[in-house]
Amino acid sequence: MPDTEAARHFVTVSVADPAALRLLGRRGLDLFASTARETPEGAAIDGYLADAEITELTGSGHDVHVHPDVEAAPLEIAPEPGSRELTAGPETAVPPGYRDSVQFERLIRDMASALPDTLSWVRLPERSVQGKPMSALRMRGGDRADRPGVILMAGAHARELMNPEVLYNWIFRMAYALSSQTSVTYPGSDYGYSVVKLLVDNLDIFVVPMVNPDGRDIVMSAEHLRMWRGNSRGVDLNRNYDFLFDSGIGTSPDPASEVYRGPQAFSEPETRDIRWLLDTFPHITAVLDLHSYSELILYPWGDDDNQTTDPAQNFRVPNPDRGVPNDGRYREYIPQGDLNWFLRAGARMRDVIPKAHGRTYTLQQSVGLYPTTGTIDDYTFSRHFVNPALKNVRTFCIETGKPPARGDVLGAFQPPYSEVYNVIEEIGPAIMEFLLEIYCPTGPDSLLLEETEEILGRHMGSSRELYDSLVSHGPGILRALGDDPRARVKATIALKRLTEAARLEHDPVLESDVAGKLAEAATAIGEAVPEARELLKEFVTRTEGAAGQRLSTALS
Repeated sequence: MPDTEAARHFVTVSVADPAALRLLGRRGLDLFASTARETPEGAAIDGYLADAEITELTGSGHDVHVHPDVEAAPLEIAPEPGSRELTAGPETAVPPGYRDSVQFERLIRDMASALPDTLSWVRLPERSVQGKPMSALRMRGGDRADRPGVILMAGAHARELMNPEVLYNWIFRMAYALSSQTSVTYPGSDYGYSVVKLLVDNLDIFVVPMVNPDGRDIVMSAEHLRMWRGNSRGVDLNRNYDFLFDSGIGTSPDPASEVYRGPQAFSEPETRDIRWLLDTFPHITAVLDLHSYSELILYPWGDDDNQTTDPAQNFRVPNPDRGVPNDGRYREYIPQGDLNWFLRAGARMRDVIPKAHGRTYTLQQSVGLYPTTGTIDDYTFSRHFVNPALKNVRTFCIETGKPPARGDVLGAFQPPYSEVYNVIEEIGPAIMEFLLEIYCPTGPDSLLLEETEEILGRHMGSSRELYDSLVSHGPGILRALGDDPRARVKATIALKRLTEAARLEHDPVLESDVAGKLAEAATAIGEAVPEARELLKEFVTRTEGAAGQRLSTALS
């Protein structure tokens, strides 16, 4: 780690065509992959370059626009909280300002101590390069044994200070809601206590708010190192995972590079700790990784364009054409079912974000125009292709926050805390929708709906006409369920209990509680889908009247 850093500038590099971006990636420059875009003249990407690097690029024929330097605002540092009890809401108990690694570690342990029945502190096996402890907070309530696991993580890139704050704020809101039996509320979105309880009782959630404690402390302790990206050895942790590690696509073997991948995959203790979570808790099926900036929701793959028809084109097979998006010669195979899930879950997160402040995020494949390798999202998703005995771990990366204004690149990575609050209020609901999608899929091809349809089909009698009429309004009803977490939870709980009963008994009884939840959900959805309101009223009447009857009688 250098004691000083050469003068650097926020730049936009323009190239002749998208394929040329791949060549830029091999130079080991500090280019922001998520900003790669097509332009009328070819393609462009933003970055943070030294004078010598700018001279080298212009000498190679590239156009480099240097944005005016903007004096960086000083970091807002959070005070030590006066109380660590769950006696006040997040607006009071989580004061504004950025926290260092010591504060985060203490806060994680305090949360676990405050709510021991649901929250627990998980000491990850390895310390950081500088010897700092690495921890996760585990959220798990209830007594359900078989449940999917989820990792929420942030802070892999040191300079992206706001994302650990986003995750900690979300942790506190969840803990406070559980403690006080209240809602988790954001502008435009409200998740009632029943939703919060449903998530912690049916999922196993591991939150790693600070993947790179050394890097964070470097950024916060030295003004001239506020753009530091890697860990304390300068390794880009999001290029250190075992996915096409030696390909050179979007990474560099040069320790002086901003995208230095390290001497070998998992050379760093910080990435080995994430691998340990995946290996130790094999029921983990999803990961959400927060980065900055660009207002993007990204899904695999990151090395080349996706395709769903040729399994032979995959990362395990060497191919010299890999890593050049949009050329048509190589495309990475992704099963159609996985792609459908990414599009559905990603749209669910994308659509809830504008409810907070009207800002929109774009859902897209992570490769964009600038391929990468060695990333967490591709590594986790690739594991079950390498070893089919492992779970399919579907991973998103969200690039939080808006692009910089007037060259203020630090303002994008480390914005004033008023802007951090805006991002907290946008990404918090996205996290909730991500978790709800893991437990409660909304897609019309979800297994739960398929199983329910099969069960009802066994006994359908005079109710067939009503059923078919409701199915014709299916898209609108599903959209309304997606917008109403409480109704969705009630419907999901009811259908799960119905399908569980049907596995034990061919003609199960429609329990009163199940009928009541279905009726409540249908009543709520009827307000949002006026074209199906009368049908849903009839459904409510029949369902309430059938409580306690066997399905064959209820549907006759």
